[in-house]
Amino acid sequence: MSVLMTLEVPGGTIEQYERANEIMGIAGDDDAPDGLLYHVAGLSDDGIVIADVWRSEEDFERFFSELAAPALAEVGMPEAQPAYAQVHNHTDGTGSEPGTLVIIDVDDFTPDMYDQMTANMEAHAEGNSHPAVTHIAAVKPNGSIVVVDVWESPEAFAAFAQSQIAPAGEQAGFGPVEPRIHPIHKTLSGEAA
Repeated sequence: MSVLMTLEVPGGTIEQYERANEIMGIAGDDDAPDGLLYHVAGLSDDGIVIADVWRSEEDFERFFSELAAPALAEVGMPEAQPAYAQVHNHTDGTGSEPGTLVIIDVDDFTPDMYDQMTANMEAHAEGNSHPAVTHIAAVKPNGSIVVVDVWESPEAFAAFAQSQIAPAGEQAGFGPVEPRIHPIHKTLSGEAA
């Protein structure tokens, strides 16, 4: 089963990220490591944030131990611990330009609530396409859902949140949330490409 891996690196820089990719020989989609389905790197207020979808946790751990950890250490990237969640839903949408990473991570957001919400959303109806570039919902070890979306812009996400997320959340009894919104530095498509 595919897995969402998130990594937040306070103090990490884009220069370190780019140099580590250079050391690993990852310049674009054709260089994606075995097992990687999708990768996005964004800027946080105090560093970088990475979200990947991998074919399995083992695929990521192999890549990390053999390639990423040595390259990150070589460039002086601060150490950070990856977090894993089992992918519940992964949808490629109709958005075309990845510009904004949106993370919704609320501990009392259960898979049942997510399923109830998406059942009431046009973007998730059969035959319709999600307006994000990609949408990932995954179940964390504590049983809650984390959503990682890639959007063209904060404005595109805000319009969707107002028109579909808020009404569906209200129907499901889920109150307002504060998503974390990060500008995207780079995306990479692996096997999914």
